[in-house]
Amino acid sequence: MLYPCLCCGYLTLTEKPPGTYLICPICCWEDSLTDDEPGSNDVSRRYAQRNFIAFGACEREWLSYVRSPSSTDQRDPNWQTIDAQADAASLHLIQQIIKAFDGVTRDDGVSLHEARAIDDYEGESGRAAARQKDTESRWQDVPVQWLEEFSDVFHFFDAKGFRYYLPAYMIWAIKNYQITKSNSLDMMIYSLDVYEDKKYPDYDPYHRFRLFNEEQVKAVASFLRFMATYGRDWIDAGAADRALQKYWQRTLTLNPSTKKGEGL
Repeated sequence: MLYPCLCCGYLTLTEKPPGTYLICPICCWEDSLTDDEPGSNDVSRRYAQRNFIAFGACEREWLSYVRSPSSTDQRDPNWQTIDAQADAASLHLIQQIIKAFDGVTRDDGVSLHEARAIDDYEGESGRAAARQKDTESRWQDVPVQWLEEFSDVFHFFDAKGFRYYLPAYMIWAIKNYQITKSNSLDMMIYSLDVYEDKKYPDYDPYHRFRLFNEEQVKAVASFLRFMATYGRDWIDAGAADRALQKYWQRTLTLNPSTKKGEGL
Protein backbone atom coordinates (compact mmCIF):
# COMPACT_ATOMS: atom_id res chain seq x y z
CA MET A 1 0.00 0.00 0.00
CA LEU A 2 1.25 3.46 -0.89
CA TYR A 3 0.48 6.75 0.86
CA PRO A 4 0.38 10.29 -0.58
CA CYS A 5 3.31 12.65 -0.30
CA LEU A 6 2.03 15.67 1.62
CA CYS A 7 3.82 18.01 -0.76
CA CYS A 8 2.85 16.79 -4.25
CA GLY A 9 0.01 14.40 -3.44
CA TYR A 10 1.37 11.46 -5.41
CA LEU A 11 1.20 8.00 -3.84
CA THR A 12 4.91 7.43 -3.32
CA LEU A 13 5.36 6.72 0.41
CA THR A 14 5.48 3.19 1.79
CA GLU A 15 4.53 4.37 5.29
CA LYS A 16 1.71 6.61 6.44
CA PRO A 17 2.73 10.29 6.82
CA PRO A 18 3.63 12.47 8.58
CA GLY A 19 6.92 11.67 10.28
CA THR A 20 8.16 8.81 8.11
CA TYR A 21 11.23 10.77 6.93
CA LEU A 22 10.87 9.14 3.54
CA ILE A 23 11.80 11.27 0.54
CA CYS A 24 9.33 11.54 -2.32
CA PRO A 25 11.01 10.66 -5.64
CA ILE A 26 8.68 12.98 -7.56
CA CYS A 27 9.14 16.23 -5.60
CA CYS A 28 12.01 15.36 -3.19
CA TRP A 29 10.04 16.47 -0.11
CA GLU A 30 11.19 14.77 3.09
CA ASP A 31 8.21 13.62 5.11
CA SER A 32 9.15 15.25 8.42
CA LEU A 33 6.84 15.31 11.41
CA THR A 34 6.49 19.11 11.24
CA ASP A 35 7.17 21.62 8.49
CA ASP A 36 9.77 23.52 10.50
CA GLU A 37 11.75 20.55 11.81
CA PRO A 38 15.50 21.35 11.83
CA GLY A 39 17.64 19.32 9.46
CA SER A 40 14.78 18.36 7.19
CA ASN A 41 13.27 20.60 4.50
CA ASP A 42 14.56 24.14 4.03
CA VAL A 43 11.20 25.57 2.97
CA SER A 44 7.70 25.24 4.34
CA ARG A 45 5.36 22.75 2.72
CA ARG A 46 3.28 25.58 1.30
CA TYR A 47 6.27 27.05 -0.51
CA ALA A 48 7.43 23.55 -1.48
CA GLN A 49 4.09 22.99 -3.20
CA ARG A 50 4.39 26.29 -5.03
CA ASN A 51 7.89 25.33 -6.13
CA PHE A 52 6.73 21.93 -7.36
CA ILE A 53 4.00 23.54 -9.44
CA ALA A 54 6.45 26.13 -10.79
CA PHE A 55 9.46 23.97 -11.67
CA GLY A 56 8.89 20.36 -10.60
CA ALA A 57 10.70 20.01 -7.26
CA CYS A 58 10.17 21.19 -3.70
CA GLU A 59 13.44 23.14 -3.97
CA ARG A 60 15.63 24.01 -6.95
CA GLU A 61 18.65 22.21 -5.53
CA TRP A 62 16.83 18.88 -5.91
CA LEU A 63 15.89 19.26 -9.58
CA SER A 64 18.47 16.70 -10.68
CA TYR A 65 17.17 14.16 -8.15
CA VAL A 66 13.45 14.17 -8.95
CA ARG A 67 11.58 12.35 -11.68
CA SER A 68 8.43 13.38 -13.48
CA PRO A 69 5.28 11.47 -12.56
CA SER A 70 4.62 8.58 -14.92
CA SER A 71 1.35 7.26 -16.29
CA THR A 72 1.27 4.70 -13.48
CA ASP A 73 1.74 7.25 -10.69
CA GLN A 74 -1.52 7.99 -8.96
CA ARG A 75 -2.49 11.02 -6.94
CA ASP A 76 -4.73 11.07 -3.91
CA PRO A 77 -8.10 12.25 -5.35
CA ASN A 78 -8.77 14.26 -2.18
CA TRP A 79 -5.39 15.98 -2.17
CA GLN A 80 -5.29 19.77 -2.39
CA THR A 81 -2.50 22.29 -2.13
CA ILE A 82 -2.38 24.32 1.05
CA ASP A 83 -3.09 27.39 -1.07
CA ALA A 84 -6.31 25.81 -2.33
CA GLN A 85 -7.33 24.80 1.18
CA ALA A 86 -6.61 28.30 2.49
CA ASP A 87 -8.54 29.97 -0.32
CA ALA A 88 -11.62 27.86 0.38
CA ALA A 89 -11.33 28.36 4.14
CA SER A 90 -10.89 32.13 3.76
CA LEU A 91 -14.13 32.53 1.80
CA HIS A 92 -16.07 30.64 4.46
CA LEU A 93 -14.37 32.53 7.28
CA ILE A 94 -15.12 35.96 5.82
CA GLN A 95 -18.80 35.07 5.58
CA GLN A 96 -18.75 33.78 9.16
CA ILE A 97 -17.28 37.07 10.40
CA ILE A 98 -19.73 39.18 8.40
CA LYS A 99 -22.68 37.22 9.76
CA ALA A 100 -21.44 37.28 13.36
CA PHE A 101 -20.71 41.01 13.47
CA ASP A 102 -23.40 42.33 11.13
CA GLY A 103 -25.17 45.26 12.76
CA VAL A 104 -22.50 45.86 15.41
CA THR A 105 -22.16 49.61 15.97
CA ARG A 106 -19.58 51.72 17.76
CA ASP A 107 -22.10 53.92 19.57
CA ASP A 108 -20.16 55.85 22.24
CA GLY A 109 -17.22 53.47 22.16
CA VAL A 110 -13.65 54.63 21.56
CA SER A 111 -13.07 55.34 17.86
CA LEU A 112 -10.00 54.61 15.77
CA HIS A 113 -8.46 58.10 15.76
CA GLU A 114 -9.55 58.59 19.35
CA ALA A 115 -7.58 55.51 20.40
CA ARG A 116 -4.47 57.00 18.83
CA ALA A 117 -5.16 60.27 20.67
CA ILE A 118 -5.37 58.36 23.96
CA ASP A 119 -2.03 56.74 23.19
CA ASP A 120 -0.59 60.21 22.52
CA TYR A 121 -1.94 61.65 25.82
CA GLU A 122 -3.91 64.32 23.97
CA GLY A 123 -6.52 64.81 26.69
CA GLU A 124 -10.28 65.20 26.37
CA SER A 125 -10.19 67.96 23.76
CA GLY A 126 -7.74 66.02 21.63
CA ARG A 127 -9.86 62.90 21.90
CA ALA A 128 -12.98 64.79 20.88
CA ALA A 129 -11.24 66.30 17.86
CA ALA A 130 -9.84 62.93 16.82
CA ARG A 131 -13.22 61.30 17.15
CA GLN A 132 -14.66 63.70 14.58
CA LYS A 133 -12.47 62.09 11.93
CA ASP A 134 -14.27 58.77 12.27
CA THR A 135 -17.49 59.52 10.42
CA GLU A 136 -18.45 56.04 9.18
CA SER A 137 -21.35 54.28 10.88
CA ARG A 138 -20.55 50.71 9.78
CA TRP A 139 -17.39 48.76 10.46
CA GLN A 140 -17.53 47.57 6.84
CA ASP A 141 -16.83 51.15 5.74
CA VAL A 142 -13.62 51.74 7.72
CA PRO A 143 -10.97 52.66 5.09
CA VAL A 144 -8.43 49.93 4.38
CA GLN A 145 -5.65 52.51 4.54
CA TRP A 146 -6.56 53.22 8.16
CA LEU A 147 -6.56 49.53 9.05
CA GLU A 148 -3.03 49.27 7.69
CA GLU A 149 -1.84 52.47 9.36
CA PHE A 150 -3.41 52.12 12.82
CA SER A 151 -1.48 49.20 14.27
CA ASP A 152 -0.96 50.71 17.72
CA VAL A 153 -4.54 51.29 18.83
CA PHE A 154 -5.89 47.94 20.01
CA HIS A 155 -5.02 48.29 23.69
CA PHE A 156 -6.67 51.72 23.83
CA PHE A 157 -10.11 50.61 22.67
CA ASP A 158 -12.88 50.06 25.16
CA ALA A 159 -15.16 47.04 24.78
CA LYS A 160 -17.50 48.76 22.31
CA GLY A 161 -14.72 50.13 20.13
CA PHE A 162 -12.82 46.85 20.11
CA ARG A 163 -15.84 44.79 19.08
CA TYR A 164 -16.72 47.32 16.36
CA TYR A 165 -13.32 47.49 14.67
CA LEU A 166 -12.18 43.89 15.11
CA PRO A 167 -14.22 42.38 12.23
CA ALA A 168 -12.87 45.02 9.83
CA TYR A 169 -9.31 44.18 10.86
CA MET A 170 -9.92 40.44 10.66
CA ILE A 171 -11.36 40.54 7.14
CA TRP A 172 -8.56 42.84 5.98
CA ALA A 173 -6.06 40.39 7.50
CA ILE A 174 -7.58 37.37 5.77
CA LYS A 175 -7.35 39.12 2.41
CA ASN A 176 -3.84 40.50 2.92
CA TYR A 177 -1.89 38.31 5.35
CA GLN A 178 0.46 37.06 2.63
CA ILE A 179 1.34 40.49 1.23
CA THR A 180 0.93 43.17 3.88
CA LYS A 181 3.92 44.87 5.44
CA SER A 182 1.74 46.50 8.09
CA ASN A 183 2.20 45.64 11.77
CA SER A 184 -1.57 45.72 12.22
CA LEU A 185 -2.02 41.99 11.71
CA ASP A 186 0.38 40.80 14.39
CA MET A 187 -0.66 43.58 16.77
CA MET A 188 -4.29 42.57 16.37
CA ILE A 189 -3.41 38.95 17.16
CA TYR A 190 -1.49 40.04 20.27
CA SER A 191 -4.52 42.06 21.39
CA LEU A 192 -6.61 38.87 21.28
CA ASP A 193 -4.38 37.23 23.87
CA VAL A 194 -4.91 37.62 27.61
CA TYR A 195 -2.16 39.12 29.73
CA GLU A 196 -2.71 38.96 33.46
CA ASP A 197 -0.54 41.10 35.73
CA LYS A 198 -0.50 40.22 39.42
CA LYS A 199 0.93 43.66 40.18
CA TYR A 200 -2.45 45.15 39.24
CA PRO A 201 -5.10 42.84 40.74
CA ASP A 202 -7.92 45.26 39.84
CA TYR A 203 -7.06 45.20 36.13
CA ASP A 204 -9.51 43.17 34.04
CA PRO A 205 -7.51 41.50 31.23
CA TYR A 206 -10.77 40.43 29.60
CA HIS A 207 -12.42 43.85 29.50
CA ARG A 208 -12.21 44.24 25.72
CA PHE A 209 -13.94 40.89 25.18
CA ARG A 210 -16.90 41.31 27.54
CA LEU A 211 -19.45 42.29 24.85
CA PHE A 212 -18.80 39.39 22.47
CA ASN A 213 -21.63 36.90 22.08
CA GLU A 214 -21.14 33.22 21.32
CA GLU A 215 -21.36 33.62 17.54
CA GLN A 216 -18.73 36.37 17.63
CA VAL A 217 -16.43 34.34 19.87
CA LYS A 218 -16.72 31.46 17.41
CA ALA A 219 -15.80 33.79 14.55
CA VAL A 220 -12.73 35.08 16.39
CA ALA A 221 -11.71 31.53 17.29
CA SER A 222 -12.06 30.53 13.63
CA PHE A 223 -9.94 33.51 12.59
CA LEU A 224 -7.16 32.61 15.03
CA ARG A 225 -7.31 28.97 13.96
CA PHE A 226 -7.03 30.04 10.31
CA MET A 227 -3.99 32.21 11.02
CA ALA A 228 -2.34 29.52 13.14
CA THR A 229 -2.90 26.99 10.35
CA TYR A 230 -2.25 28.99 7.19
CA GLY A 231 -0.32 32.08 8.24
CA ARG A 232 2.93 30.63 9.59
CA ASP A 233 5.03 31.82 6.63
CA TRP A 234 4.01 35.45 7.14
CA ILE A 235 2.65 36.16 10.63
CA ASP A 236 3.16 35.15 14.26
CA ALA A 237 1.16 31.93 13.99
CA GLY A 238 2.36 30.82 17.42
CA ALA A 239 0.75 33.87 19.01
CA ALA A 240 -2.49 33.13 17.18
CA ASP A 241 -2.51 29.60 18.54
CA ARG A 242 -1.72 30.78 22.08
CA ALA A 243 -4.57 33.30 22.03
CA LEU A 244 -6.90 30.62 20.70
CA GLN A 245 -5.98 28.10 23.39
CA LYS A 246 -5.73 30.56 26.31
CA TYR A 247 -9.07 32.30 25.83
CA TRP A 248 -11.20 31.93 22.71
CA GLN A 249 -11.44 28.15 22.39
CA ARG A 250 -11.45 27.77 26.16
CA THR A 251 -14.32 30.25 26.46
CA LEU A 252 -16.43 28.22 24.04
CA THR A 253 -15.66 25.07 26.00
CA LEU A 254 -16.49 26.62 29.37
CA ASN A 255 -19.60 28.50 28.16
CA PRO A 256 -21.46 26.04 25.91
CA SER A 257 -24.87 27.43 26.90
CA THR A 258 -24.14 31.08 26.09
CA LYS A 259 -27.07 32.47 24.12
CA LYS A 260 -26.82 34.44 20.90
CA GLY A 261 -26.65 38.15 21.68
CA GLU A 262 -25.38 37.75 25.22
CA GLY A 263 -21.91 38.89 26.23
CA LEU A 264 -19.54 36.37 27.74
